[in-house]
Amino acid sequence: MRALIILLSTGCYVGYTPRAPGTAGSVLGLGLAWALTGPLGLSLPYYLLVTAALFLLGVWVSGRAEPLFGHDGPEIVIDEIGGVLIVFLIVFSGMPLDLFTVVAGFVLFRVLDIWKPFPCDLTQRLPGGLGVMMDDAVAAVYTYLLLLLTGWLLL
Repeated sequence: MRALIILLSTGCYVGYTPRAPGTAGSVLGLGLAWALTGPLGLSLPYYLLVTAALFLLGVWVSGRAEPLFGHDGPEIVIDEIGGVLIVFLIVFSGMPLDLFTVVAGFVLFRVLDIWKPFPCDLTQRLPGGLGVMMDDAVAAVYTYLLLLLTGWLLL
């Protein structure tokens, strides 16, 4: 069971990247978001189902990984993967998954995840895996809203 917790919490060991493991986890999340919306062509309900399932799995897995890595340890990247899936719900709002959207979404998410504006900072203090996952979920929602606003202003 320990090996499975490590495998999942580190995003198939991406969390062991020596520099910027959160960014590496976000890249993995970006690849997953692309696969789900592109080649697999999931509709919104199925994409939401996968995102919710990953969030719940992330709460459980990261809670079990905390004794190994500490609370929201850098090796735990399942939260970044889930956060990126939330960000790229944007494609279902009609915004294209073009280079601008990908780069802007990725950069904004990383900045907000690292900066942790209110209430991200508070949600990270929640106990166990919920705290690990929630700060990234809030940063992802902020990113999503900023992308929507940007798209609206550019149209």
